[in-house]
Amino acid sequence: MEWYTVPKAEYLDQPRRFRAARRFWLLLVGLAAVLLLGLGWYAWANSVHVTLRDDGETVAVKTSPGTVADLLDREGITVGLHDEVTPSLVTPLHDGLVVTVLRAVPVSVRVDGREWEVFTTAQSVGRALTAAGVELNVHDLVLPGRRAPVVAGMEVRLVRVTMALDERETAVPFGVERRPAYDMLKGETRLLVQGRPGLVRETWRVTRHDGQEFERRLEKSEVVAKPQNQVLLVGTLTTVTRGAQELRFREMIRAESTAYTYTGRNTATGLAPGPGTVAVDPRVIPMGSRLYIDGYGMGRAMDTGGSIRGNRVDVFFPTRQEAVQWGRRTVNVFILE
Repeated sequence: MEWYTVPKAEYLDQPRRFRAARRFWLLLVGLAAVLLLGLGWYAWANSVHVTLRDDGETVAVKTSPGTVADLLDREGITVGLHDEVTPSLVTPLHDGLVVTVLRAVPVSVRVDGREWEVFTTAQSVGRALTAAGVELNVHDLVLPGRRAPVVAGMEVRLVRVTMALDERETAVPFGVERRPAYDMLKGETRLLVQGRPGLVRETWRVTRHDGQEFERRLEKSEVVAKPQNQVLLVGTLTTVTRGAQELRFREMIRAESTAYTYTGRNTATGLAPGPGTVAVDPRVIPMGSRLYIDGYGMGRAMDTGGSIRGNRVDVFFPTRQEAVQWGRRTVNVFILE
């Protein structure tokens, strides 16, 4: 076996090498620490303090320099297609900056007969409609209201309101003035003054909702022509002389008269017809009334007929020849007392 003997000079130099290596590594670690501290101090010295508001939540954020887009990326915030970020994504960050993310919500809009869905970040219904490209007129009615807050899924309806003036001329009926005539029979009338209707011009304010009339309000009324009353002379005499007989009557009417004869049927009162039997309209001449008919004589209202309506009487004759001879004529019918 051979032994190797370290030279004395080489043996004495080994501790010196270890010490040099250790100083080198200590120096390297120190430089790294200084570098890290420097970087940390640089990051601390250059960080910015901003406020981030997202969907109603507000947080204070200390972050590195960059843009608003960098901030949102660092915080893991995703912005949707219709969402709104203020200030813009390219805005540089700085101390005190407030970054707001408004989340768009769906709203159903019904306007002018159309209905569609929009996504909006507007805070009020009026602003949401404007953002959707809907033109709002002054009088338009917005439901639930222009200042109502926007809620996801809400339905917004716009009613188009228009107002216009409508001018119309309306006839005013004339009145009837009755004056007694002491030389005329009761029931007789004679026109003394012809009536004339008046004329009123009215201005109406018409409100329409989506083209349909909703309200009509009178704005102005102007009398163009005053009506002129009709004046009638009304008879007052209640006695009449026929031959040597003076008759007292309650009313005299002008009536159209026809004639009939035996039909084999009884009258409406159940009695057989005979001379003096008269068919009348009970709404004009009460059944059972005693009558005097010029040209016919005395009679009594005892019958009715399907064609006897209004101022109409049908008088009885014993023979068909007499009835045909009577024909159709206008007569004075006195309703006796």
